[in-house]
Amino acid sequence: MKFTSRQIFIKHFRPDSLRRLIDSHLTPSSARGVDGTNYDRFLEKVNDEVNLISSRALSGSYTFSPFRQKLIIKDAQSPPRQVSIPTIRDKVALRALNNFLSEVFHEASPQHSHSVISSAIKSVKEASCTDKFIKLDIESFYDGINHEILLKNLRGKIRSPEPIAMIEAAITTPTGARASEGEKNSLGVPQGLSISNILASIYLKNIDEKYRTKSCIKYHRYVDDILCILPSNLADKIFCSIDKDLKSKKKLKTHPINGGKSIIIPISCNVEYLGYSFRGASISVRESTKKKLLSSLMRIIYSATGQDLPRSLWRLNLRISGCRLNGSNIGWMFYFSQINDMQLLAQIDAQIKKSMKKKFGPSEYKNCKRFIKTYHQIKYNYKNSNYFYNFDTFEKPEMIALLSRIFPGKFSNLGDMPDNVLRKIFHRTVTREVREMEHDTMGDFS
Repeated sequence: MKFTSRQIFIKHFRPDSLRRLIDSHLTPSSARGVDGTNYDRFLEKVNDEVNLISSRALSGSYTFSPFRQKLIIKDAQSPPRQVSIPTIRDKVALRALNNFLSEVFHEASPQHSHSVISSAIKSVKEASCTDKFIKLDIESFYDGINHEILLKNLRGKIRSPEPIAMIEAAITTPTGARASEGEKNSLGVPQGLSISNILASIYLKNIDEKYRTKSCIKYHRYVDDILCILPSNLADKIFCSIDKDLKSKKKLKTHPINGGKSIIIPISCNVEYLGYSFRGASISVRESTKKKLLSSLMRIIYSATGQDLPRSLWRLNLRISGCRLNGSNIGWMFYFSQINDMQLLAQIDAQIKKSMKKKFGPSEYKNCKRFIKTYHQIKYNYKNSNYFYNFDTFEKPEMIALLSRIFPGKFSNLGDMPDNVLRKIFHRTVTREVREMEHDTMGDFS
């Protein structure tokens, strides 16, 4: 039986569906929005909040509070990226809206970067030596999404007005300083919302379908980065075609050809995509990503003191081995496990060894994990390995041991705490450290 978009919308915004969503997605570490409400305060009045979200969404009258602005600095040369932080109530509503959109537009669900890079690597391995790379980078992608075009695309499958009204309310809600000026957002989709990626994917769906179905082209897109592998004689024509479609049908601009971000080059030349570097048969990591990792590792080593050495060593090992948290594999080596450049891993391990011995002597280096071993454990012994941390399986004694080790003296009477309180402290501590690890060692790939 095929359900209408209205029926699917009702299903996701029923009070029981919203409560399940809160249980599965909302965490104590959820960021606060402009109203200052935190996780605990939201749960104190959760029934009222759920009923409010449900009634307003289903009546088409839901409005969003202005989004709090957070600026993320990528590097000294690039302007900061603005991320929009919703209130916790709006976060729940947006997650339900994302689930609705993902069901209605299931074919447009955005791919994870892991699957995109896996597909791209497969295409590189299968390419002819006479092929070429096309790499296009869309300028200000999220900020350039045209509301009229987006809503027209959405109405192709969404026939009822209530979901459209809610989506339009979300994308026109201002962020930061613009909110205080009472200015609505007339262009672009705010970044950082749970609906941002699915809306962006829906926006480019027909462009993706057009080029993915061409048998002569291997087409890959992740957010604003497009990579194509194709015969040399088609490269200029296809580049112009994609560029024209983006401009005429989506009102989006790409970076100029050979300006650094958009290029056409032979398959034998080096091309970088989503943090990886391809040159012929070599699959490695781009230089800036390697430097970012090394900088993070060296900062931990050289800022460590004898007193906080246990915590510093744990943080170092976390960055080397990665971890499993909330059902996901997280970390530098998990993401770059498809490289074949073992010399790179050996060089990083050697740098860690040299720095650790210089700072603390040879005895402490014995407690360090290694990238080479992490790589082999992920590739060949993933199911049985305990080399990387699996925080999802930690029991009470393990949580107490870890918290005591990395924050000695900070928490008193850990053993006497109720399990739910201990687990909340542990989850908040680990999530914060993992988020910092991801920021330090991965960053943006675009």
